[in-house]
Amino acid sequence: MVYSLTGMASTIFLDLDTGAGGVDTVSREAEGLRSWLSQHGAQWVEDISPSGGRHLYVPLVEEIPFHEARDFVEALALRFPSLDPSPHRSVASGCCRVPGSTHRSGGVQQLTHVIGEAFQAVSERNPRSIWAALWKDIADLRAIRRDEVAGAESSPMDPEQTAGLSARVLRIARDGIYDPSRYRTPSEARMAVVAGATRAGLTVADIQQKMLSGAWPALAGLYAKYTPQSRATTLAKEWSRARQLVGEEPLKPGSQMTLRSVHRSDTSRIKSQGGATENSAFLKAWSEVRAQMELRFQGLREGLGLRMMLRALEEASAKTGARELSFGVRALALATGTHQSTAAAQLQTLAAMDGALIRKTAAARGREADTYQLILPEQQPVRSRPRHRVHAVRPAFRELGLPAAFVYESLEQAREALRVPEIIGATGIGRSTVHEALETLASWGLARWTVEGWVLGTASLKTCAELLGVIETVMQQQGLYTRQRRIWHAWLENRQPPGRIVLPDETYPYWLFEPPADTGPPCDLDIAWAWPVPR
Repeated sequence: MVYSLTGMASTIFLDLDTGAGGVDTVSREAEGLRSWLSQHGAQWVEDISPSGGRHLYVPLVEEIPFHEARDFVEALALRFPSLDPSPHRSVASGCCRVPGSTHRSGGVQQLTHVIGEAFQAVSERNPRSIWAALWKDIADLRAIRRDEVAGAESSPMDPEQTAGLSARVLRIARDGIYDPSRYRTPSEARMAVVAGATRAGLTVADIQQKMLSGAWPALAGLYAKYTPQSRATTLAKEWSRARQLVGEEPLKPGSQMTLRSVHRSDTSRIKSQGGATENSAFLKAWSEVRAQMELRFQGLREGLGLRMMLRALEEASAKTGARELSFGVRALALATGTHQSTAAAQLQTLAAMDGALIRKTAAARGREADTYQLILPEQQPVRSRPRHRVHAVRPAFRELGLPAAFVYESLEQAREALRVPEIIGATGIGRSTVHEALETLASWGLARWTVEGWVLGTASLKTCAELLGVIETVMQQQGLYTRQRRIWHAWLENRQPPGRIVLPDETYPYWLFEPPADTGPPCDLDIAWAWPVPR
């Protein structure tokens, strides 16, 4: 990775790409970069790729904050057009192949330096004085680049907010990208993040944890100019100032529009979760039957998705205390990490099965979504087991995959360490898939091997979700569905004046609800069940 978890760069990566002008251009500009670096007494390491591209690595004695490294490379790209600044543009995902790395076209990155010279460069590194000279020499280019960015049309901020944090604030906190016409200095951008987090109800400890865990590496880099001892003090002062800016009573976590109490539809009254003794007994029996039915899904291509849909319905029933559920397919798509069309197809498949556990009791009409009821077959399994809490797709598993979700669940419910054959029996997943899932979980600290077997790791699912970037995906999906619901309600109001019933032959404006061209992969934030959403 180009940046550390604290948003600092210890090496400048200069990536000369053949796609911007061919091998000849790269060779010519590489020579120009070598000459420029030599003029200032800088040391570097160089390699060449099988495609003819080149990397020049400039190691530094003192780390520099991400915005300084990014501005440097972007300005230098004005002088050397084949220089690709993208590795330095994202704190969260910026990366670059190093010498010896496999190239996608075949072959490896080959070191062009004598090994002794390369070792000397990375050992001695470039002192602050040389970095300051390089930085000063391109002051005119940095000014041109700053004017270009300020004059560019900034992307509109999504008016929909999840947990009080806008996409603009999250982009600054994670990637360090902001509009210089709005925030004149990095300090102003930093204060915008602190104010937004404070508005959402985050404490100093919450913000600091996100910085230290790597969830907000760019924000950590914005505090790099302070000494390690004074960073916490500075953050506390700015948080106190942010409280004054947003008011004496900042919103508490969970009080946003998308973090509502559970209810059945967007027109029903809010229900509490108390007094659900009868439904709890029903759910225990239903959960037993569900576990038996899942055995029928083994080997099916869509089996894992159907199993997750059943878990989503069980979780919804447990939270509402009701057997009849009027959540729309978009709500279920959020819970299962799929597209609404997939959720609709899964519901139809489950309702049409022999010995089905759900049935459709009412069709959608107006603002009301289809209603499905959880049912028990006439013959129920005699085996009894304690009912464990079930989850729909928790956000981290949108990226890690459904097999990892089921394996994690088996470790979560186990009272002792499990070996692979036991995990296979508990999940109904093939051996090779279980091994891959365990490797994935272990790489993220969500599972670990002991002499007795596999157990849960110490990592947090929420932190993993933030590091994987799926929180923004959930936010975008929720924002899209909220806008679609508003369009649908507006259409209903225009087509159905008081006292008039919409006739079945009237055209439904399906074109307003087409999915976006490329939304990416659709992934327990506390907002995973953010009811209501449109059907």
